[in-house]
Amino acid sequence: MASFQLRHNLLSTISIIVIIGVIWLLIALLLPLFSTPEDKKQASLIQNQITSKGETYLEKIDNFSLQEFDAKAQLSHFVKAKSYFSFKNSPALLIEPKVVFYDERGFKDYVLNSKRAHYTDSGEIKFKGEVSIQSSNGLSHKINTEELLVGIKTSDLISKKPVTYLGENVKIISQGMHMYAKDDTMKLIGRTKINQDSGQQILTKDLYISQSKGQKHYYSNSKTTYLAKKNTIYASGVDMDRQKQVIQLLGKVKIVQDSGSKITTKNLTIDQSNGLEVYRTKEKIHYQSNIADIHAFGMNYDVIEQKIRLTGGVVGRYE
Repeated sequence: MASFQLRHNLLSTISIIVIIGVIWLLIALLLPLFSTPEDKKQASLIQNQITSKGETYLEKIDNFSLQEFDAKAQLSHFVKAKSYFSFKNSPALLIEPKVVFYDERGFKDYVLNSKRAHYTDSGEIKFKGEVSIQSSNGLSHKINTEELLVGIKTSDLISKKPVTYLGENVKIISQGMHMYAKDDTMKLIGRTKINQDSGQQILTKDLYISQSKGQKHYYSNSKTTYLAKKNTIYASGVDMDRQKQVIQLLGKVKIVQDSGSKITTKNLTIDQSNGLEVYRTKEKIHYQSNIADIHAFGMNYDVIEQKIRLTGGVVGRYE
């Protein structure tokens, strides 16, 4: 009887152990299914980082934060991140970093946010991917680049990699960028392409973007090509007021229509407000087509209606 009771107790214990083992196995199998997409994304991001560097992290800090002070013991910037990972032979990795810069009076100057960044031993921060920049005047910039370096001493933002700038109703692609934080001016370096949502495209070089005092001012003194549906325009520079939706094509201007007709002038204004596409100038005009050769002292060209009005002592001949 005692032997039977012992076997019964042993079988009961084994059954309980088996049941517990099965439960733990089910939990291990089902747990990944209930993890949030954000958790999976972050785990994948960290794993990719470790794999690409061929090493595991040395230290992990959640809710990381760091204050930096200048030579006058004034707070210059504040860094925080959801997570901080340090590596032996590589810069530290910041997950969801936020950097706040302060001016000389101690007020917030501008704020940068991104999904990830590298923090170097020298104190430099290199943002990766899309970066949101919020200025103290309430205006914002969105930039997508492989690497955006934050100059801790100057507070300038620099990228030597291709940059995509996402503005209001425009997307601008350039070969690099330098943002001068003190005057809220940005220089998009090298060949620059401005794609407007309305379909027009502007090709130029070294484009400046100024948003100081609430303005939205884009300008370049380099040769510029304006590409529209029915016209290609060549100019010596460009000056854009994004608030008024007005473009100034500077210097000598040549308009080539899809029909082959040509118009040469100077300092052409393109009015894009309220859905318009109107070219205006009060400078000398030389209009040439297969049947006409006309000189005038002003022009109003409605591209949508395809109507050209030449003004001011119009002289010409027709064949």
